[in-house]
Amino acid sequence: MSGVKLTNVKKSFGEVDVIKDVSLEVPKGEFGVFVGPSGCGKSTLLRMIAGLEETSGGRIEIGGRDVTDAEPARRGVAMVFQSYALYPHLTVAENMGFSLSLARAPRHEREEKVREAARILQLTDHLDKKPSALSGGQRQRVAIGRAIVREPEVFLFDEPLSNLDAELRVQMRLELTRLHRQIGATMIYVTHDQVEAMTLADDIFVLKGGHVMQSGRPLTLYDDPDNRFVAGFIGSPAMNFVNGTVTGTDSGGITVQAEEGSLRAALSGPKPGEGTRVILGIRPEHLAPVSEGGLPVTVEVAEELGGNSYVHARSASGADLVFERRGSRDSLEGQKLHIGADADRIMAFSPEGGRLR
Repeated sequence: MSGVKLTNVKKSFGEVDVIKDVSLEVPKGEFGVFVGPSGCGKSTLLRMIAGLEETSGGRIEIGGRDVTDAEPARRGVAMVFQSYALYPHLTVAENMGFSLSLARAPRHEREEKVREAARILQLTDHLDKKPSALSGGQRQRVAIGRAIVREPEVFLFDEPLSNLDAELRVQMRLELTRLHRQIGATMIYVTHDQVEAMTLADDIFVLKGGHVMQSGRPLTLYDDPDNRFVAGFIGSPAMNFVNGTVTGTDSGGITVQAEEGSLRAALSGPKPGEGTRVILGIRPEHLAPVSEGGLPVTVEVAEELGGNSYVHARSASGADLVFERRGSRDSLEGQKLHIGADADRIMAFSPEGGRLR
């Protein structure tokens, strides 16, 4: 298996710059995930690695080899698309071994590789079936098996679970994690779903407007985002944001007055001066009802999930805030209360979106 390295990669369609000077690396054997909103360039970036889109600038390396201008077949990659793209008239075994048939691989070699891929993907009992007899999850496993038999250096996944229902998506996420651990391959996965990114990735690359806004381990991005975009995109439910003005500073942090109330955020670096506009960010699990101070809100809806619930509240200024409750079944709907968080759990951002530390 080989790692993937991109250096100052660019892609333009006419005068429109889609990928803007992206440099990143997915080490050998790692599971990298490109995540971001629609139109951020993540699928284009994946297609450039696969050789399905030409680069407008920069360098792409796979296993240390410069493949920037190489044909797709010479890059050592296999791609799994959102669409299963299975031949309906062929059996599972024939679909999985189709690329080997085109390459005129010996029959015994094809059968051995197909059997091994079927064993890994738990498809052994389905090899003689046609795709129409399979569930959506099984069809996607066949598409993955078709990539496995090619023994690529790098697996590329372009939103492969988008067509599956919620239960199957959870199941397939687990199966992809097991597959990665079992075969130890380098994998790059594209998704707009940050839950998929968090659960699958060794490293996440968060894209916006053709730029990598931040990359790193999933929990690092969750706990220590560099900017407001990453803070708001990573996490479900999303981070709460509150606009306010600095009214006081000391060695431990800042006091911020919002329309809703007053909060305190811990900062270790330079403190913005009094009167500076800032945006506070608070994860739902860190907000909770408080006896004094905090933000006055009215509870509107509680999403009951069994062991925990997400409470949606609205402040007097109309801001929507979400906080998590665990272990309590008492209804809060319609109640007026104050919510707050410990200072070291509150992040601060500039109006331009940069993190204040």
